[in-house]
Amino acid sequence: MFTFDKLSKRPRLFQRMTGLTLEEFICLLDKFQTSWQIFVQDEFLSKERKRVFGGGRHSRLLSLEDKLLFILIYTRIYPLMIVQGAFFGFEDSRACDWIKRLLPVLDRACGFSHVRPRRENGRSLEEILKEFPELKEFGITLDGVERAKRRPKNPEKLKSEYSGKKKRHTRKNVIIASPKNRFVLFLSHTRDGTVHDKRVIDEENLSCNDPTISACTDSGFQGLKIGNMKAATPKKNTKFHKLSDSDKEQNRAISSVRVSAEHAIAGVKISRSVQDIYRNMTDGMDDLLMSVACGLHNLRVVHRQGF
Repeated sequence: MFTFDKLSKRPRLFQRMTGLTLEEFICLLDKFQTSWQIFVQDEFLSKERKRVFGGGRHSRLLSLEDKLLFILIYTRIYPLMIVQGAFFGFEDSRACDWIKRLLPVLDRACGFSHVRPRRENGRSLEEILKEFPELKEFGITLDGVERAKRRPKNPEKLKSEYSGKKKRHTRKNVIIASPKNRFVLFLSHTRDGTVHDKRVIDEENLSCNDPTISACTDSGFQGLKIGNMKAATPKKNTKFHKLSDSDKEQNRAISSVRVSAEHAIAGVKISRSVQDIYRNMTDGMDDLLMSVACGLHNLRVVHRQGF
């Protein structure tokens, strides 16, 4: 049975199981404690109760460290509920309850740590980059992220969630990342796999009045316009319009910058919960798992690159 006291004595195994080093875990724990106290206040202490909070059966996750360890192992490894429960000594139904309870707490803790990507509709890129003014020199990169999911039984979802690109049913997000250090600055809301990447970012209603901000994207964002932002996309080679040597050189320059978005996505997908086939049935869980995965990736970037 896993506990923080046991696993922390094996730092290498601890990092492989949670995706975080002990130092990163301790830094996140402080914000997680604040987030947990808010959850307890909202869900238990502020409501009328027939018995005092804390009554009833005792939890197997007694310490705050064990609670954070539990949810980090779930997001990192993404085991079946019965396996997750066996890790901590209880049945799968209780494991499911704890996951639904702790995942929003972890997401809020990432927000308190200033590592959760911005997600509000109608935001301006100036506001997003306000904390990182040096990125005006490096620009930003955009890319789409698709995650496989189980084949839905609903006939409407069967069509709307099918991605012709991946040839399977998927869920999709678009990220904006820093080419300097792969920090995920913005995460779109989760959409069906059939929605085009450009449409996803268009419907986020982002704005930009600063013409000095530039972005590098792939060919899926042809014609992208976000205010006065300069968007560079690679030119396509067609049968009637072959690429010249200068066009090829320009495409290589764009790709050398844009590849940082691919590296950011690889860092996010260290969390198997957004890498493996999505199988949760709760509404909104896919969006929440992606937000947490991006937050944990940014936490690693901050601590390991001194950003």
